[in-house]
Amino acid sequence: MLFKIGRKLSTSGALTSIYEIYNPPAVLKIFFFIIGLSLEDKKNEKNLSSGVKLCNALQNMGTTFIKLGQFLATRPDIIGEKTSKELEKLQDKLPAFDLSDAKNILKDELGENNFNKIIDISKPIAAASIAQVHFATINVGEGSKKVAIKILRPNIEEIFN
Repeated sequence: MLFKIGRKLSTSGALTSIYEIYNPPAVLKIFFFIIGLSLEDKKNEKNLSSGVKLCNALQNMGTTFIKLGQFLATRPDIIGEKTSKELEKLQDKLPAFDLSDAKNILKDELGENNFNKIIDISKPIAAASIAQVHFATINVGEGSKKVAIKILRPNIEEIFN
């Protein structure tokens, strides 16, 4: 697991932010360079700041690392002001998961009969590291009602168990 984390950080270029703050031993730098070698062409990421690279890497590694990034964003004394500002994006600008995934999760959780009571469901209005929110219209008796539905991210329960 630690090897995978090191590889993700290394291939994303996120380690540059760590090198800007701390000066790890040369052996460690060489190790991360070797595990970071990749066949993927990442030319479009070469112009990104190290803070943006770290933010992207944490986001790609999932909920636990997003939470770590959110915490680090509050600690410019540890990671520096510039990197802290970049990591603030993890607090309120996370991408939503697909509406089709949200509908499948609802169908699994509510069952077919209750799911069919949903007349309409919006695209996500807010997304965070653990869940996202949708507006929906549901059948209630002879009328309908507008509600907000909070849906956990796919596989989030497995991460916490």
